[in-house]
Amino acid sequence: MFIALVNIRQEKEKRLRAFMERFGKVALSIHNLRSKVTMHHMVTTLRPGPFVDSLCKRPATNLDELRQRSTKFMQLEELRSLKSQIRMEEGVDRREKEGTRWKKPNETYRGPRFT
Repeated sequence: MFIALVNIRQEKEKRLRAFMERFGKVALSIHNLRSKVTMHHMVTTLRPGPFVDSLCKRPATNLDELRQRSTKFMQLEELRSLKSQIRMEEGVDRREKEGTRWKKPNETYRGPRFT
């Protein structure tokens, strides 16, 4: 059953929240699993990023601390996603209002090349 924990990976496009939920379910299904082993495997199965960097710089002392810290990073990840979505929607709305297509900054109309 311990091998199930090793086989879980945070996939490239998966959010931290989805990974933590899946990892937690598998970890809870394993009887007599020590918290240090759980924390070690969690760090090795996460994709590289700010959360892993944080855990490497200052390892969590117990599972409760790990959950608290992961919650903060989940909230940050969701906030960034929301802001990105809002920016994209604002850009689409602005283009629709202007009735023009999106232009590159240096794009100018030069007319026909040959007469």
